[in-house]
Amino acid sequence: MIDELPTTPLVVRLATPEDISQIEVLDSLSSSPTRDIHRDMEKYFGSVDPSTHERTLIFLGEVAGVVAAKAELMLPPQGMLDTTPSFGYVKRVVVHPDFRKQGLARQLMQHIITFAHTEQQINAIDLHVWEDNVAAVRLYESLGFELQHRELYFRLSL
Repeated sequence: MIDELPTTPLVVRLATPEDISQIEVLDSLSSSPTRDIHRDMEKYFGSVDPSTHERTLIFLGEVAGVVAAKAELMLPPQGMLDTTPSFGYVKRVVVHPDFRKQGLARQLMQHIITFAHTEQQINAIDLHVWEDNVAAVRLYESLGFELQHRELYFRLSL
């Protein structure tokens, strides 16, 4: 992904309730090992504290009127923007397999970064990515994201 230059024009817009079925399709295509976790369960038991990121905006990327990509930007509560440095959190970046390797993830992330900084006055954006998702790691590093720490995830099957 790092070597890819955008080859397809992408129109980015905020999702509406009418887009739920398309969002669910894209979420089902995610390569994330946690894609089968119910959204409410992930919201409350995931790695992001919902008390510090109460608003979520879903951005959709369209190519020729077809929804081809999505990403979610979690924003801090409104009052936090005035008193402390504010951090956004990006999650569920997904490009439909028919549209991969066209630079759409890069365009979508660049749009979100600009939006977060200029329209929401966000000071930094965090995200998690699976270490084995090499293409995504390379993309995020090429956009300027820096590794903060590594996490170990354990499970005891019973």
